Amino acid sequence: MAPIGSSAGRSRCEARTARSCLDGAVRTGGTRLLAIAAAALAAALLAAPAHAAEPTGRHLVLLEEGTGARAAAAAIARAGARRDGRGVPRLGVVTVTGPAAAIRALRRQPGVERVVPEYRRELRREPNDPAWTAFEPAAQGTEMQWWLRRSNFPEAWDAATGEATVAIIDSGIDASHPDLAGRVVASAAFGAQDALRDDDGHGTHVSGLACAASDNGIGVASAGFDCRLIVVRAPELRDEDILNGIVFAADRGADAISMSFGGGPPSAALERGIEYAVARGVVLVAAASNEAEQDQGAPASQLQPGDAANLDAGRGLVVTAADRADRRAGTGYGPQISLAAYGFFGAGADEPPGLLSTYPGQLTPRELGGLGALGCGCRARVNGDSRYAYLQGTSMAAPQVAAVAALVSRVNPDLSLRDKLRIIKQSARRAGAGWEPELGWGILDAGAAVAAARAADRTAPASVLRSGRRRRLDRGGAVRVRVRAADRPGRAGLRAAGIRSIDVYAKRHGARGRYRRIRRLTRAGTARLRLRPGVWRLYARATDRAGNREAVPRRPDAVVRVTR
Repeated sequence: MAPIGSSAGRSRCEARTARSCLDGAVRTGGTRLLAIAAAALAAALLAAPAHAAEPTGRHLVLLEEGTGARAAAAAIARAGARRDGRGVPRLGVVTVTGPAAAIRALRRQPGVERVVPEYRRELRREPNDPAWTAFEPAAQGTEMQWWLRRSNFPEAWDAATGEATVAIIDSGIDASHPDLAGRVVASAAFGAQDALRDDDGHGTHVSGLACAASDNGIGVASAGFDCRLIVVRAPELRDEDILNGIVFAADRGADAISMSFGGGPPSAALERGIEYAVARGVVLVAAASNEAEQDQGAPASQLQPGDAANLDAGRGLVVTAADRADRRAGTGYGPQISLAAYGFFGAGADEPPGLLSTYPGQLTPRELGGLGALGCGCRARVNGDSRYAYLQGTSMAAPQVAAVAALVSRVNPDLSLRDKLRIIKQSARRAGAGWEPELGWGILDAGAAVAAARAADRTAPASVLRSGRRRRLDRGGAVRVRVRAADRPGRAGLRAAGIRSIDVYAKRHGARGRYRRIRRLTRAGTARLRLRPGVWRLYARATDRAGNREAVPRRPDAVVRVTR
């Protein structure tokens, strides 16, 4: 695996036949390009596949609860290791280096729960296939941002824009970009100096897909319309940096965190970061692999560990990529996939090389190419401005899902984390057919997700029982009382489910034990209650069609003396 800005990773050509790759090269530039493409293809076929993650050489110490900084320092010193890095104090994680014997000794120290190797994860980037990505071909009759309409984003924008907050852990951002200026509300850099800088371009592209300013007459629209950004620059994608990014974003009110990186084994240290975000109701969204494999690598494999077919399973969302034909684009599949979003146009050499989004003004490593290889040819102009580019991959799919998760969170703040995950999966296109390994629960449908969030009633109804202080039994041995009930949405823009039933509870004055239910009503109005003579305490309790039940009142609604 290689850090941000490298050209590691198999090309899309590798998944096609040599003949089809060479044919595409002929169409895109003649014999010189053909020769270069052939050489690049031969090198790709002979090279071993890139690793998904590589050890940094450091280890992460997971301290037991209650172990203080002084005790941790003593344990590290006794073992012969030394601190290396800031660690993640909020999660009880200390970063160390040392010889193998010191690491083994550290695992036996009091106050140490576990010691795990640290990995450097890789971006879910576009595979760098120069012969395929050298052009920016026009597709007749296709809008430049076709995926926004295809995923019903305009319907979502009608209900929720502007207030949602998406955190991006990536290579940074060019905050001076006209489509991103003013969108960043918080930023931090881990393993780097300046968060508002992006030497690679990946972070700027992902940030634009999520939250580029929309309806401003400039450049592109975004999935979140004009949502706010929390930017975490972590160019080396070390576990420590990722954990600090999760904590930083969660503490600053992120509705969702987009993680367009991954690979390598699960980590107990990453587990702590996941639990930290989950406890705060943050939707974690991870990109699936860009290879056709079933193990999506961490952190994806820890959000949805092989149980995606269970709608209620998982602590976040793992996103594979679909192309314009609604097919999986040769990316990750199987039991760790929650759903899909668009990340590719198609596999033809004469088609747009991915999705259009924001990009830094300076040249980036992928544009420069390498020895004997062409640059990506991904940069594009929008109204004469060249600070845009086409990139493809699961990296481009994940921020769209994160933006929808943030919109869902804002349109209905009463939803639990499980509610939000269920809504996004259930509302996906073809979700009615159930889960399947190619696209999970289906392809993201932003409009349907936001509509479902608005209709998800999580506010309990209210009711009250009214009666005079004295009531005489009628000929049927009952007294009449009045019951009122209402089910109102928790906030403007939401829809209430409506009253399903109203239970009337009673307890005779002086009697021991609890109130008992004596009548169930299906609507408010006058009710006849069969009661014996004496003093009775009464209250009503309503339930709506969404299953929300009114709390038991502290005092009875009425105290009634019943006489013959």
